[in-house]
Amino acid sequence: MGINRVPNMSKKTKVHRLITQEKSHFFSRRMMFIGLAIMVVIVAGILFSLASKMPPYFKEASLKPGNYVGAQACKSCHEPEFKAWSGSHHQLAMQAANSSSVLGDFANAQFKFKGIESTFFKRNDQFMVRTDGPDGKLTDYEISYTFGVYPLQQYLIAFPDGRYQALPIAWDARPKSEGGQRWFHLYPNQKIDHTDPLHWTGIYQNWALQCAECHTTKLHKGY
Repeated sequence: MGINRVPNMSKKTKVHRLITQEKSHFFSRRMMFIGLAIMVVIVAGILFSLASKMPPYFKEASLKPGNYVGAQACKSCHEPEFKAWSGSHHQLAMQAANSSSVLGDFANAQFKFKGIESTFFKRNDQFMVRTDGPDGKLTDYEISYTFGVYPLQQYLIAFPDGRYQALPIAWDARPKSEGGQRWFHLYPNQKIDHTDPLHWTGIYQNWALQCAECHTTKLHKGY
């Protein structure tokens, strides 16, 4: 049987085909780049349109990444959420110690634990505690901040080197009928003296290390 053979293309025909294919590829790439450029222009236009409609305070915050704007900046757009947050445990997680934030008994209340007698009292408008310090001796300390509101409230004390330490004696904020309204120790079954790493003046009760990230907004660690 005879075999049908495709006649060989001439050199001129091959060159013409190659040129045609190259032109086709060039046109495809050109159209792809044009399409991408059009998409970029459209997206940029949308973003510009959205930016022009942003509230003024949001624009300002966007220009300054990480800038703290405060709770009031959220209120105008999130009124229900702001109302629910106001007065919540989240809002009251950490407050400056004063007559409206402190819940514990500071009327010369005494608390004895494992041979240490701590006294909670007031000196003018300051809330104070006399308890064992880093050397084991009874020392007077001013309460700087409150931690939490219910079912318990802890207290932070500032030290001269800039650090804050969490006192291990907390106030039970529950009603008296439920066993509350009293001072209690957070480690009831342990005797922790000033030589123990868990002592309240040590690193493991340090605010910046253990507490700050969850209890603080606009956090700036200076220690």
